[in-house]
Amino acid sequence: MARLVGFDARVVDVRLERASVPQLDPATITPQTYVVLITEDHVTDEQALRQVIGTPAAYVGMIGSHRKVQTILDHLRASGVPDQQVAKVFAPIGLDLGGRSPAEIALAILAQIVQVRYGGTGQPRALGTGERHNG
Repeated sequence: MARLVGFDARVVDVRLERASVPQLDPATITPQTYVVLITEDHVTDEQALRQVIGTPAAYVGMIGSHRKVQTILDHLRASGVPDQQVAKVFAPIGLDLGGRSPAEIALAILAQIVQVRYGGTGQPRALGTGERHNG
């Protein structure tokens, strides 16, 4: 999906068969980079977030429950990560579109990234017109 809307998607994964690059290199992150953290456990999420939180990435998002996210962000604050860096983390990740399947969750995440990319509001476009057309 990300490639369809113009992103050069790269996957870093401990399972090499799923990875497109061998490891996360924070030095390659630019203001045009959008980072999505989806790992298999809290520890790995926190480690990855610590690597990217101080980078100039346009977007840093982390998947997880509200409880998991709060725990990780509290750990970052307690270790001295500045509040302005913690505040730029989108977590839990994605717009609330109501979807539940993996593809729907991916769409919600990508929608949020596109919103950040272009400075959108995330509001339905029909709100400004007073009209609603459903087919």
